[in-house]
Amino acid sequence: MKQTFVLAALAMTGMPTAFCDPAPQVAPAADARIVRVAGLGLRVSDLERSKQFYTEVLGLKVAAKVPAQGEAHEYLLGLTGNVREDTLIVIRKGEVAPGATAFGNVTIVVTNGRSMAERAVAAGYTTTRPIVDGTNFVRDPDGYVIELYQRPAAR
Repeated sequence: MKQTFVLAALAMTGMPTAFCDPAPQVAPAADARIVRVAGLGLRVSDLERSKQFYTEVLGLKVAAKVPAQGEAHEYLLGLTGNVREDTLIVIRKGEVAPGATAFGNVTIVVTNGRSMAERAVAAGYTTTRPIVDGTNFVRDPDGYVIELYQRPAAR
């Protein structure tokens, strides 16, 4: 029981659990395999405000605006605007439930974490900790944590 609790706690933190017996790997059929991770979807309280944050502050491009259920729309956002090649952030107007932003964070690779964080702060958004050289964390308009990941310099 104690080992199960520890393993579950480690899994929730994202820490490696190398001492666990891995599940046997079964290769999927060729017609049922994952091609790539396409992105993630976020519910946002104000679609246009969030689009402005992700495009004007972070520099993503709108790959598409598509109808969702009913009169709703969602934006597909990516680095190049190519919906077939980008890893996308999909934003859709919806109820942002209390605690919904506590899932972790969205990670975006940037060339300069300090500059991007300063840009977000200048646009009126908040950081989750003091700005440093390297990786930083900012909050989007609904409180989702956006990790501005600056890869370490090659050695």
